[in-house]
Amino acid sequence: MDLVKNWRIHLFALILVIVAETIGIQKHGLVIFLPMLYALVLGGIISYPSFHILNEKQMTRAGNLMSITMLFLIAKIGLGIGPNLHLLLNSGIALIMQEFGHFFGTLIFGLPTAILLKMGREAIGACYSIDREANVAIIAEKFGIFSPEGRGVMGMYICGTLFGALWISILAGIIARTGLFHPYALAMGGGIGSASMMAASVGSIVAVFPEETEKITAFAGAANLMTSVIGIYFSLFISLPVTIKVYEWVTGRKRHEEVAAGEVQENAVADTIAKEEEEAKEVREKSSLGDDLFILCLTGVLTLIGNFVGFKVNPADDFIGCLMIIAICFAGILIARIPGLKKLPVVFWVSIIAVIVSIPSVPGATTITAATNPVNFLAACTPILAYGGLSLGKDIPAFKRLSWRIVPVALMVASGTFICATLMAEVMLHLEGVI
Repeated sequence: MDLVKNWRIHLFALILVIVAETIGIQKHGLVIFLPMLYALVLGGIISYPSFHILNEKQMTRAGNLMSITMLFLIAKIGLGIGPNLHLLLNSGIALIMQEFGHFFGTLIFGLPTAILLKMGREAIGACYSIDREANVAIIAEKFGIFSPEGRGVMGMYICGTLFGALWISILAGIIARTGLFHPYALAMGGGIGSASMMAASVGSIVAVFPEETEKITAFAGAANLMTSVIGIYFSLFISLPVTIKVYEWVTGRKRHEEVAAGEVQENAVADTIAKEEEEAKEVREKSSLGDDLFILCLTGVLTLIGNFVGFKVNPADDFIGCLMIIAICFAGILIARIPGLKKLPVVFWVSIIAVIVSIPSVPGATTITAATNPVNFLAACTPILAYGGLSLGKDIPAFKRLSWRIVPVALMVASGTFICATLMAEVMLHLEGVI
């Protein structure tokens, strides 16, 4: 049983949730610090390799647990989409166009920075997207993981894992507090295809506009789903080709010239992370339904505790809601295991089920919505980033081997994708008359 085998991880996660929620939301000027960020940072300190508190196996397990705990949040977000489906349908063009904002943001902000820092063709892999798993796969397939483009995409992947959520949360909070953008546009900007970064950005936006919590999470969830579904094709057929053309036009260098100069070489960082990803994939595939259900229940308990400590919600008020969210997540896991449906990720099925059961015209939707509303969005985020923080230590050695150049580039890429998508959404929502 996972509780017995990994009791240290779960105990630390519990402690992190309690400590983070006790500290609560802190506002300093334009900057907002949320409990989920304390959990992430403190978890990273606990998992720091030099402290020898957790071993590499335990850190890897914490990372795998994060993907299951994330389903709880995805279901919560989906339950907010159903009641607001009419509003989202009226914003359909904005949801599509914000994807262009995500792409042009990484290109406009990230690529000039990378070229200025003389990164070489690593700039292509680093700047054509925010570089999560699907984007790494595209570069690995087209150029190879040991190519300069492969080094760039893996560098961005590591940076996103280590501090992507932290940075995007701070940035979203600052921009939200300026009052320059409508909360719906900010929410769309946060739906960048990474569940952890979306959760972090939405948490900051919700902290500024608490009265719009349900609609913010609905817009962010819809935008994130849109990015996840069409983002792969957008990256493959638009983002990557355009980034390559712009890079070669600005630098005047073709790939074959750089290859001839000996820029393609084996990379230990890429090798290490690729191996870890393969191991993580094997663990996920071997995971039993019982383990998944246990982790979902544990996530529900941690959310109940976080909701009580941080938001003073009586556990009796959101207990049934947590059970419903767990049931939705488990149903999604079961569907994803059906032969022929495995090509679509679990998060897709969980989100779709949550949306359907919360549409007002569906029988029982009102009851489900009423029961799950007391489950606070921010309380559901903290356990996820607690496990995420406990997994960070395994990536720190690889991060140390990266060139320092990837850090400012990663910050600019993340900033660009959020700012430009928000700007595009703001314009389109005004044109559509939604805001």
